[in-house]
Amino acid sequence: MKKDSRFISKSFVVLVSLIFAFLLTQCVNLGQPQGLGPTGILYASYSLGLSERNLPKLPLKKGKACVKRYGFFFTTGNASIGEAANAAGIVDIYRIEKEATNYLSLYSSLCTVVWGI
Repeated sequence: MKKDSRFISKSFVVLVSLIFAFLLTQCVNLGQPQGLGPTGILYASYSLGLSERNLPKLPLKKGKACVKRYGFFFTTGNASIGEAANAAGIVDIYRIEKEATNYLSLYSSLCTVVWGI
């Protein structure tokens, strides 16, 4: 009976060690699914301007398209520039931004924000 309990405890230690090694070698990305910008394990939220041209005097429309990750196994969405422009009916793009959010590495999103007319 003692040999069985030793085997189980050794197996548990080996399993936990492998999980930590797996996480520490970055085989699992705990941050943003895109690897863009700083990543926080507990929380991250930021916006990055990627391109801009001279803005017109007309009011601009804002289009947004996102990719969202739930947990470590499920990612969905389309964060393309075209999708963001179509969401607001934009035909002439003046500014492109990326917005990223991460909560406890359990939910994260990357959004493309397009400004135009």
